[in-house]
Amino acid sequence: MISNTHYESKSRKKIELSKHAGKRTQQRAIPQDCIPLILAYGERSFDGNGAVRYLLTKQSMAVIGRVMGRSARFDAMVGRYVVVDATDESKVITVAHLHASTKQRDHK
Repeated sequence: MISNTHYESKSRKKIELSKHAGKRTQQRAIPQDCIPLILAYGERSFDGNGAVRYLLTKQSMAVIGRVMGRSARFDAMVGRYVVVDATDESKVITVAHLHASTKQRDHK
């Protein structure tokens, strides 16, 4: 008999915020309850230094809109990103907003 007793759903995995990430969520007005949404729908990229960035782009927000419906709260999240440890993506290193110059460079 095959069992799934050791199956661990990524969507139900507990997210750990570093102290730094906890401070940044407050300083940058990014609600902690939005982090799982960013991780689920954000565009994934490696930073080359052992971390992975999940960025909410206009395209990923369109997907959220189709799945959950549009709202001003979701629309305001474009450009927000979460950085996680590449070896354990449940560990959040920091959260931030893209700066205007970075947005232009990343989305040309």
